[in-house]
Amino acid sequence: MCKKLLKPLQNALIEKHLCVGCTRNLATAKRIGSLSDNRYMVECKCKRRFVYDKELGTFQRATFAEEQQILTQDKPNSILFK
Repeated sequence: MCKKLLKPLQNALIEKHLCVGCTRNLATAKRIGSLSDNRYMVECKCKRRFVYDKELGTFQRATFAEEQQILTQDKPNSILFK
């Protein structure tokens, strides 16, 4: 039941380019890496990560796989989990 209430609210915040946790503007978030030519990842001050799609002009929450892709780009020889 909680998901039915929270999901529409989170979608509305993301459509307005606001973080779902702290409601800061995602345009001012720290850019942490590029996933492709048209997509890059940003990190809000509350440490939530989002992917921005340049073609569509939209944000979405970053998936675990996308976060791992960014981490492996920075440090390809590091161990991610111990």
